[in-house]
Amino acid sequence: MPAWGLEKTLDFARKLAAQQPVWGRGPTRITTSLLAGEHSLFCCAPFGTVHRVKRKDPTGRLSYKVIEPVPARVIDQPTGMLNTADHPHAALLWLEFLTSPEGQEIIDKYEPLKASVFTRGSAISQEIPGKEVSVVDWDHNTKFEEYVEKIFAAYGFPKADK
Repeated sequence: MPAWGLEKTLDFARKLAAQQPVWGRGPTRITTSLLAGEHSLFCCAPFGTVHRVKRKDPTGRLSYKVIEPVPARVIDQPTGMLNTADHPHAALLWLEFLTSPEGQEIIDKYEPLKASVFTRGSAISQEIPGKEVSVVDWDHNTKFEEYVEKIFAAYGFPKADK
């Protein structure tokens, strides 16, 4: 959304919906259905999911393409500390470690493949050299729910009554 702007993103969503796609829930389930031959294409699978399923593909047929602009988020799983914590400096050291090259390597290995797009040497950063990155930064993060609501409306999904 940030690189394209709201109108181009909504136009893309409407054009995608006009092709009458098969909607599904859960990237692992959908990616696995590709291997089973149920579908031939899946748009917007998370990087880690694709690689996890690809490792289990005995045929070697599953492949992927990184789209541009590459969608990225500043935060995937927010981490923070309470301002009333008994040991706030220990928490600060933990946050510093998570952002260090060593911490990012551990995240890539065990999360898996969820180190920052901005970390040199991370799995995702190796996939995108020279590509435009569209970052959902702090300013866009606060509007994320609003964007999702508008995109879902453009897809034509029914809206639940509140």
